[in-house]
Amino acid sequence: MSILGFNIIDILILFAYLALMTYIGKRHSGKVKNQEDFFLAGRGVGKLFQFFMNMSTITDAGQAVNTAAAAFSKGIGGVWLLLAPILTGPYYWFLAGWFRRVRLVTMAELFEERFQSKFLACIYAVVGIWLSVINIGIANKISLRTFQAMTVKPDAKLTINEKQQVEMFREYTQLDKLYKAKQLDPQKIERYKTLEELHKKDKISAYISYTKSWWFYALYIGTVGAYVMMGGLKATVWNTFIQGILILAFSGMMIPIALIKLGGWDGFSSKLPENMLYLFGSGLNEFTFWSIIAYMIANYVIGITGHQGNMANNGSAKDELTARTGNIGGSYTKRVLTIMWAICGLLAYALYSGSISDPDTAWGVMSNNLLGTGLKGIMIAGILAANMSTVAGVSIYLSALFVRHLYKPFAQNKSESHYVKVSRISIAFILLLSVYVAIASGGILDILKMLPSLNVIFGAPVMLLLFWKRLTLKAVYVQVLICSILFAILPGTLPKFKAFRESQWLTQQTNEITTEKTVIAPKSIFFEKVARSNPEDINSPMTGIGRINIELVIAKIIGLDLKNMTPAALLTTRDLVDILLPFLILVPISYITKNIGLDENIDRFYVKMKTKVKPDPAEDKAELELSYANPTRFDHTKLFPKSSWEFCKWDWEDTWGFWLSVALTGGLLFAFWLLIQTL
Repeated sequence: MSILGFNIIDILILFAYLALMTYIGKRHSGKVKNQEDFFLAGRGVGKLFQFFMNMSTITDAGQAVNTAAAAFSKGIGGVWLLLAPILTGPYYWFLAGWFRRVRLVTMAELFEERFQSKFLACIYAVVGIWLSVINIGIANKISLRTFQAMTVKPDAKLTINEKQQVEMFREYTQLDKLYKAKQLDPQKIERYKTLEELHKKDKISAYISYTKSWWFYALYIGTVGAYVMMGGLKATVWNTFIQGILILAFSGMMIPIALIKLGGWDGFSSKLPENMLYLFGSGLNEFTFWSIIAYMIANYVIGITGHQGNMANNGSAKDELTARTGNIGGSYTKRVLTIMWAICGLLAYALYSGSISDPDTAWGVMSNNLLGTGLKGIMIAGILAANMSTVAGVSIYLSALFVRHLYKPFAQNKSESHYVKVSRISIAFILLLSVYVAIASGGILDILKMLPSLNVIFGAPVMLLLFWKRLTLKAVYVQVLICSILFAILPGTLPKFKAFRESQWLTQQTNEITTEKTVIAPKSIFFEKVARSNPEDINSPMTGIGRINIELVIAKIIGLDLKNMTPAALLTTRDLVDILLPFLILVPISYITKNIGLDENIDRFYVKMKTKVKPDPAEDKAELELSYANPTRFDHTKLFPKSSWEFCKWDWEDTWGFWLSVALTGGLLFAFWLLIQTL
């Protein structure tokens, strides 16, 4: 007996997992007494659970599928989209400690405590909820696409229209290979361009799925909502332990099976073209050394510092060392998994490069073809577990932002049980909104590439806030306003107007570049993609698809030659604008403005940041009182005495943790390089 192509055993495994998650939520519902229990698990999470919570929360199936998709479409160089954070591991050692030491519940409270500005905290909450809902939407969409790729309709059950879509896609892939190899008959170029336009607009596909989005989202989001709303972070911590084990299982199970099918490592290697093995790209993709560095700094240094989940992921730990080891352990485990996902992408290319239309579905297609009864059930449960852990964690800290900064100011002096109840209701609305984002969003890679420009909006001021006394409230207001308009509002708003969408200036593409071995096709400069308004008419005007890259508009205005840039150079330019612009606003304005009446408050903030956390809450409170009574208590630890910079000298824990992180980074990268040399 089968349902949607799955054996009944696989379906039973899936429902057993969903039932267990719901049971854990129910079991912990009675243990939630206040907001700190619901949002931070009572700040009592130990090292083992902190490790699994960090690994599971920062690891979702979207990243697995996306890394495999990038490796499938761009070669092993595509792995850097998610492997780049390995270079920031030593920074995370300090980051985890900072956000445990600050002793707050939400990231927005940083602005409330540092600047005494409830309004700025409110703005952070609004922007943070919006950005994180996009992240949940991505996870939702990838879960759906992966499930769809594992529930493919047989050819015999396709309608006439569905068969035509599949056949046109197969024709397109054949012509595309010939075009990129400079072997396409000139008489077929017009047909190729027509099919390419249809492909850009998702009018053709490699397969048709049984799975419909409405019932999938109802089951998936319904389960997450149930256990999170009942048990909060307490239930989520326990669930991430189980989910972490499933993540490890689903990440590696297909590799040995695929290698056997290909005839071993040598058979695998023989199926890969040379350009797929360039570690830093071949000109065909966007991942060169410099584009990786720029992307890493924008997203995983600046962006991550202002991330909405820093308090939940680190502030729930018993003490700083627990937060640090849990963060680093989870982070480096994820980098190992990232390499495994990239290998899965290359294996999918070796097996199915001629039949997969959308790289985002490579993981699902491989799962559907390689895994037998039982293993498919574990894979489905693992995929959903990885995404559920992320969605659960995100929805909890978003509800904290909503309740504490958008609801509580208008409903003060209510009981703790009242605020917990409102938190549960807000989670339901957040999850429903994330489903809408999943349905309305474009390609997964395009969404991920836009996140750095959004994350730096608050990442830059949070980074300066932690260490620079001179940063002023006025500077943050101006920077947030300008960057929100440029990076968040205009990119999505302007394409709604036909004049911008069909502008000849904005629909420019790079020049075609011909190398010795291949052709690098023209790439849209300002839009995610451009296509003919009428795919059947080669002379119809170009129209923009997706968001506008305002960063590249700025680069063009200041005189950069974008038309002759490679895809990697365009991505590097985008990220450099994201990196530099916020600081070019914050620093000068801070020097010409002042924080009036905040000196005592600022001193209390920074002395708290120098006071190490005690595992016992009573002892920790006593230490803080000593620090508040003497704000200069730890000034002797400052790296730059008598300056406005609050960097401190390293202690023994800082030192050994930093060098351990450096060793882990170097060791994993060297092992990855050795692995590639064998292909």
